[in-house]
Amino acid sequence: MYKIKRNHAYSAILLVFFIQLLLSNFLGFSIIKPNLMIITVTFFAIFTDRKFGFEAGLLSGMLLDIFSIRFFGLNAVLLAFGGYLTGKYNNKFYKDSIITHVILTFVISFFVLSLYFLFVNLRNLSILPLPGLNDIFGPPIIISSLLNSFLGIWMYAFFIRVFQLSKS
Repeated sequence: MYKIKRNHAYSAILLVFFIQLLLSNFLGFSIIKPNLMIITVTFFAIFTDRKFGFEAGLLSGMLLDIFSIRFFGLNAVLLAFGGYLTGKYNNKFYKDSIITHVILTFVISFFVLSLYFLFVNLRNLSILPLPGLNDIFGPPIIISSLLNSFLGIWMYAFFIRVFQLSKS
C-alpha cells in the first residue's frame, strides 16, 4: 500500500494549480492547452483510493472553477468523478508501469474534457446551433489528452520521487 499524507498532497495540488495558472499559456498552443490538474488528480487516484481521488478531484476542480468564467462547479464535479472512478478501480492497474499512467491519463483527460466541452456547448444551444460531435470530440480534445499524457510522464516521475512512493 502506498502512503501519501493529505497535507503533502494538498500542498502539491496547490503548487500544480499555481504552475498551471502561470505556464499553461506557454505550454499549449491555440485552444490546445495542457490541464495539469487532471494529471495530478489521476496520479493521486492511482496511488491512493477512491475517497482521496474524489477529494483531490473536488479540490482541484474548485480551484479551477474559482478562476473560471464558465460554469461554476463543472470542473469540480467532473474532476471529482474522474478521480473517484480511477481510485475505485486502481487495484486493477499495475501502478509501477509508465504505460498504465499514460493510458489512464489519456482516458481521464478525454473523459473530463469531452464532458466539459459537451456541457459548455449544450449551454450555448439557445444562442447557436449545436456543433457536430466531430467538433466536440474532435482534434482539440484528443491532442489535449495526448499532451496531458506526455506531460504526465514527467509529472508522475516527479511525484513518485517527491512522495518517495515504494511498496510498504
